[in-house]
Amino acid sequence: MVVQQKRRTQTSEYWIEEFAVHKNDVVYLYEWLLEGGEPRAIDELSVSLIQRRSDWEEEALLKRSDKGVIYQPREKFEVGQHVVFPALDYAGGQVVAVREGNNSRFGPFSVIQLQMEGDDNALKEFAAEFDLDHLLNRSAILWEDSGNLLAAEQLYEFYGHNVRAQLREALSQSEDFVQFGELWFLRGLMPEVTPFHLNIAEAMIDERGQPVTVSQLLEEVELPSGKTLVQAHALSSALSQDPRFAKISLAGEPAWYLSALIPAAVREQPARLVPMHRAQGGEWLNRELRDFVAEIQDEADETEQMPVPTPGSVESVKFFLTYPHHREGTLPLTTQALGLLVERPAGRFRVTFVDRRNKEKMSGWMLPGAHYAWGLGEWYRRHGIPIGGLVELRQGGDPYTFFISYEKGKRRSEWLKEAKVFNGQLTFSMQRKAYTCRYDKHLLLDEGSVDELDQLWTNAGEETQSLFEYLTELFPELAKLSGQGLVHAKALYSAVNLTRRCGAVPLFAEMTRRACFDPVGDGNWVYDESLRSVTYSTVEEMRRRPGSHRQDLIVDTVYPYAVNSEV
Repeated sequence: MVVQQKRRTQTSEYWIEEFAVHKNDVVYLYEWLLEGGEPRAIDELSVSLIQRRSDWEEEALLKRSDKGVIYQPREKFEVGQHVVFPALDYAGGQVVAVREGNNSRFGPFSVIQLQMEGDDNALKEFAAEFDLDHLLNRSAILWEDSGNLLAAEQLYEFYGHNVRAQLREALSQSEDFVQFGELWFLRGLMPEVTPFHLNIAEAMIDERGQPVTVSQLLEEVELPSGKTLVQAHALSSALSQDPRFAKISLAGEPAWYLSALIPAAVREQPARLVPMHRAQGGEWLNRELRDFVAEIQDEADETEQMPVPTPGSVESVKFFLTYPHHREGTLPLTTQALGLLVERPAGRFRVTFVDRRNKEKMSGWMLPGAHYAWGLGEWYRRHGIPIGGLVELRQGGDPYTFFISYEKGKRRSEWLKEAKVFNGQLTFSMQRKAYTCRYDKHLLLDEGSVDELDQLWTNAGEETQSLFEYLTELFPELAKLSGQGLVHAKALYSAVNLTRRCGAVPLFAEMTRRACFDPVGDGNWVYDESLRSVTYSTVEEMRRRPGSHRQDLIVDTVYPYAVNSEV
């Protein structure tokens, strides 16, 4: 019986289980790129390699008659005869010896020994005159008609993910190849970028005083002739290795700027914005605390699992200003705020903030990956926006323009907490001050002397006491400002952020599970030093708070803080 045999390169087993990139594959791609003279995407390289492997198999099939007979175990072979083995990548060999087989289970058969082609030391043995049932004895092989074969592009569609991954790894380990984005090229064909070229680029950017794209730089930085794409990558690669230059996004296009012209808070995220304590998901909070989290809109309360709105789907966001952002002249880019961005370039990019009331324009920067925007410090000071002040950010006339505003009202005075540093400790007193903007009275704080507060600031990784220990130290200081010893949860959050960056969720969760803190209604809590060592470990205990000495305790259900919620 004659059956149709699939070529191995037409099977999933070959591309998924057997395939590996060999040295001769890398050599082939080197020659292919050298002949083409231009960069190629990893997808194109993969398809070309698949085509090469398929062509190689086809050539091997065409030559098999010249190399000898197809091996089948039932056949008889003689010394000097040439044999071809399709299962061994169509390897061939010459029979150099024949002997009797020795296995009583199979009856009489012979064993042939072959010298394999291409390797003088490779001697292999195979069964012959083996008449028992065997896959290779069941039929003669008729190879699949070439008109029914899948093209290289079709094979790539099915199995390209494995080829692509292995090829990318192999090319990255070769010194002959260079990658830019998803494109690969030969390092030896890259034009040389000299210090003279970089000095010209520096002078161009300095003269214009703004970021310059690579295509603009190439107009005056005269590199050796070649493909523009290759020149652009060569120049970009050289710029990236020179500390004088910084890569940013300009209207969605990569551009280069001078590092010295980039504000320090943009070059590197300010330590004050790096959370020491942030939400992890699953923390237990009651309904009221969850509502406070939603009002505060702290970027440290968001997790990577939270869905980002569709670009441009959000018209405006409002947020209460915390001390770290007030001090650094920044604003939080929460998940919701990212929905304002019609375009989301990678890395940092320049924007224009426009005062919605007087149309004043201010240059700023956005860093979505670090969850903050910079450039509003002077605006905060000029309009007297306090800690706890409510600010609105709204889409502007183009993807890189945003309106900034606050709700203005009659100037009215308010008793508020003023921070002070005494004997190296954070203390508070009540002061009356007046503001014209809307604010949250519980978050409202006056920072007093920022230089003194700077001495108490603790960066992430430098903490010497736990969040709980710090809360037990700070809570009584705030409670003394109330005749009943009450401290509002949001006021505690605002005060903590004067000396360490902390999200609302971890702070509220710590209060929820510690027996020494008790909720008494309207967001207020009290502290009982005698219960300092007691921790509630179950949901029921956190809800009913059995260790409390207060009769007017508010009993409320607690919920796990969901990482994918809109809280």
